Amino acid sequence: MNINLTLHQGTLIFVMGLCTTSAYATENNTLTSQVEALNQRIAQLEQPKNPSQFKNSQISLYGSIRPTLSYLDDNDEHTWDVRDALSRIGVKASTAFADGWTAIALGEWSIDIANSGDFGNARQAYAAISSPYGQVAIGKQRPAQYTLVAEYVDIFNHGNSPYAYDHESPFFVDNFVTYQLITGDFTWMAGAQIDEDRGDANADMINIGLGYDVGALHLGVGYVTQDTLINDQVDGDNQTLGAVAAYTFDNGLYLAVSYQDKQYNLDNQALNADRSGSTLDTALAYPLNDEYQIKLGYFQFKDGIDGNHSANYNGFNSTLEWNPLDNVRVHLEYLNKQIENGQDDQAVTIGFRYDFNLTWQG
Repeated sequence: MNINLTLHQGTLIFVMGLCTTSAYATENNTLTSQVEALNQRIAQLEQPKNPSQFKNSQISLYGSIRPTLSYLDDNDEHTWDVRDALSRIGVKASTAFADGWTAIALGEWSIDIANSGDFGNARQAYAAISSPYGQVAIGKQRPAQYTLVAEYVDIFNHGNSPYAYDHESPFFVDNFVTYQLITGDFTWMAGAQIDEDRGDANADMINIGLGYDVGALHLGVGYVTQDTLINDQVDGDNQTLGAVAAYTFDNGLYLAVSYQDKQYNLDNQALNADRSGSTLDTALAYPLNDEYQIKLGYFQFKDGIDGNHSANYNGFNSTLEWNPLDNVRVHLEYLNKQIENGQDDQAVTIGFRYDFNLTWQG
């Protein structure tokens, strides 16, 4: 009798212990779940309201600082002057949002080193979408005429290079819509400047171009038609057909020749007759060793105007460059410009150039 009671009491105590342990475990699990939920809520509150969009993105801060010191001789006056060879700073961002699809934004501004060092005008400012079917961009951009033609003779350390193309050909175009497609060795480009009511059919300029690159050879051709504005009214157009050939030899010698034929068509013949002009730019670069190279160029501009009103000129330049690093350049240039109806210009320039590019990738 006593034994049975003892057993029943032990069983009761054991069962009560199990119940107590189970209750404690349930309470502990509930408390743990509450703590985890509280920690998750705190983590959510600590996250920024606008999370970073750097995923699958790349951002670059780049620039080129190019001060120069020149001795200028135009026969009447001899002066020294601190100038600038197109210093600039820019920001470029790109984000891949699908297979082969990328959003691109770029802003680039000049730096006025020749004066107060302020930020100058925007050189480029656009947004673009790149896809397997080409790239479409809207904003201020390089035209095909420069990208496929003039850039290959623009190798000199001067704000007016290339010297003949510079006179009245486009470097940057605002209010510009462009399309670019690369297929094998060919690059196709087209663009239209759309500026409200300025120009025919709301387009100030249309530019198409084709580039061919194989090995060390580049061939490029571009066509531009641009409205002529007189007193802010369209009065004819200019049509330019340009081409370039550039080649780098095995010994490092680089040669490039660019020529443009430009037709000036005016509706008001009383102002001036239709005329035909041209530009010629040549460039040569040859490395003397790993750090030094020479550059030579000849250029010729013709505006098609006869008589004393012509702005025709031609000339040559020679440059010695020292490149102690890939992004550091010191140059000494002699420039001679012979103006048909004006004073000839000569200049000796020493300049310094420092390039940088800082890139972050997510």
